[in-house]
Amino acid sequence: MVSFLGVHEDVFRFNINNFNNRKRLMMDKLRNAIHTGDVDEDILPHLEILNSFPFCFTTSSCSGRIALIDAPLIGPKRESFKVHRWHSPTDFATICRVIDKYSPRHILWLKYDSFIISFSVSSLSWAAFFIRLARYINLKDSGIRSINPKAGYVNMDFMSTEKISVPVKTRTKKLLNYDDLKHIINIALFLMLKNKIKLSLLYECLEKISGFIKKNPESIPDLHIFDPILDRYRQKLEGLRTNTLFMMYNG
Repeated sequence: MVSFLGVHEDVFRFNINNFNNRKRLMMDKLRNAIHTGDVDEDILPHLEILNSFPFCFTTSSCSGRIALIDAPLIGPKRESFKVHRWHSPTDFATICRVIDKYSPRHILWLKYDSFIISFSVSSLSWAAFFIRLARYINLKDSGIRSINPKAGYVNMDFMSTEKISVPVKTRTKKLLNYDDLKHIINIALFLMLKNKIKLSLLYECLEKISGFIKKNPESIPDLHIFDPILDRYRQKLEGLRTNTLFMMYNG
């Protein structure tokens, strides 16, 4: 029996029928999204593993992106408009052309967001484990969004900490000069490289969990089984110190 936030797990009686029904619905939505090309290819392997766990299903995801968003300072989200998104490294000139050609209704924001995987689990034990794992591999913005035993699940996110959000243009003027904009975009492009490494780290950890579950279906792994994976990825992150963009700002 697990104590979670001071409450024993048997206090939460999860409705497994609701969970299974919800999982079937979300799997149908995912298949449709894949068919229409609305799921990032880089995140698909992670979704496949998480959805293979009987106690888990994914709800939404993004592999990380640079984006231009037209959004008001005050107002509902529906008034925002996604001008353009890049899920793979691009170049300054490409982003700058979009900014130059676009006339905002509100404020044009340049954003960088790291990957996010939203998912639900039917077990407090696994929810607690995934939070510990996220902290262990330095995905510190991961967390629990809600606990709903009647619905049958805990809603969670895997996500990293790297974010940028900068206003770049109003209806009447640009807010950044060419050089400042170039530096911000360069840093966003570097963070995208870092994001790809962290996304690969998470994938290997999920693979490790999958292998563990097949051999130990009633158990939860110890975090130390991920140490060899974590050590390799620490080396990869250290390798980014030789990247031209990193040396430009930290040399």
